[in-house]
Amino acid sequence: MKTLLALLSLALGCTAMAAGPDLQQQLVQYRCTICHAERETLAGPSYADIALQYHGQKQAATLLAARIRVGARGGGLWHMPPHPEVSKATADAMARYILTVKE
Repeated sequence: MKTLLALLSLALGCTAMAAGPDLQQQLVQYRCTICHAERETLAGPSYADIALQYHGQKQAATLLAARIRVGARGGGLWHMPPHPEVSKATADAMARYILTVKE
């Protein structure tokens, strides 16, 4: 069982690394990196803080992907504008990535 889990983790890690550069380019292309960073709060929360906020929610990736496309109003001074130009598939990939970032 441990061997199976190790192989699965390795396979998932390789898939994430292969998709990494394209996803990073999309985060820049859609201007996500202006307000967000992996572990640092900028104008918006860090990806790690967002992942923590959604931790344990069954539909976290779906909810976050929708929020990427329709925008968000939080408790801070800034609000995330809607990004309808981001395809559903891209928003899903972004959400899945963001939810993996840890402190």
